[in-house]
Amino acid sequence: MHPGAGDPLVDAFHRGVYWDEFADQHEPLSVWHAALRGELAYELAITLVLDSDIVGGICAERYPRSGCGFLTYMVIAPHARGTGLGKQLQLAAVRDLHARGAPLVLGEINDPRITTLEPPADAWNRLERNIRWGARVLGMRYIQPALGPGLSRDRQLLLIALAGDAALPDQIDGSIVRAFVDELYSITENSPPDDAIVIPDKIPLLTQL
Repeated sequence: MHPGAGDPLVDAFHRGVYWDEFADQHEPLSVWHAALRGELAYELAITLVLDSDIVGGICAERYPRSGCGFLTYMVIAPHARGTGLGKQLQLAAVRDLHARGAPLVLGEINDPRITTLEPPADAWNRLERNIRWGARVLGMRYIQPALGPGLSRDRQLLLIALAGDAALPDQIDGSIVRAFVDELYSITENSPPDDAIVIPDKIPLLTQL
């Protein structure tokens, strides 16, 4: 299901399985509701899977200037992991963004080589799982902008390209990613991207680090 602004399920997802997974990288709940009301400069869709409770959810954003899609958070409740639900949610979200004209759908994951936010083994498993699903790591430095007041830029992330029904190429046009990163920083921080981000004209898509 796709809850809208003001739906109590959005609050339940945020304070429940989402918070359990992303407590150190969380986005303010007020931002979700503002985006769902159409008050922000990007589109947000939240998809939840319900049983007796919320067993999974994914947040998908579309950025109008660059056209790019961005899957920001996906979480599956511990008891529902290993069932294929995560792959189904991710593929459906990528298909929807492509159908709405996104030239590229991106996501973020912890860099297992440097992360301090989770055990490295967990980060490696997540990376390997996404690669099995067809995702590829962008061969460039990425730094997430601060997502709200009092939050810091996250320097421990990788940017990945997510596959839909077609396999990804070996490289992508850097101008598409540059437009997306510029737009993301403009919306979140009203500033240019971090100086450490260098985006080449052709970005290799990697299957291993």
